Amino acid sequence: MNDAVRAYNQAVRFLSPRARSTMETRNNLKKKGFDPKIIDETLAKLTQEGILNDTEFAALFVESRERFRPRSRFAIGYELRQKGVDKAIIESALADVDDEDAALRAVKSKLDRWRNLDDSDLKKKVMGLLRNRGFSHGVSISTYSIILNDRKNTEVLPDEN
Repeated sequence: MNDAVRAYNQAVRFLSPRARSTMETRNNLKKKGFDPKIIDETLAKLTQEGILNDTEFAALFVESRERFRPRSRFAIGYELRQKGVDKAIIESALADVDDEDAALRAVKSKLDRWRNLDDSDLKKKVMGLLRNRGFSHGVSISTYSIILNDRKNTEVLPDEN
């Protein structure tokens, strides 16, 4: 089996579990010791066949982050830049990401665990979580205010019997 076929097969195996960026695939093939010319030919063939597509990869990546681990537009964009995705593709993929909504979803998934915390400790938890996920201070404060307001409105009132 020649090197071009081996490189192609290696790339397909690398891409089979999940979508990856062109740069990730290039780095995998480099790590496996393939010649740069063969790597370029392999990436071109995979792109032509529609197996390797940075636009689709970015869209899937953003969707996954939004659904399972909400982060800020900035944080998701940073991750995509680290994976070698072009700036224009990143901007397009992030067009519908709403930081306010993502921050609220990130916090709501933790509220059950934090239900017994006082307001000060809750604020520390909310602000820390959102900071670690790349949200701005303004978005974090706004999200905390919404959570606190919801908490105050849903506190159990004493029975009037």
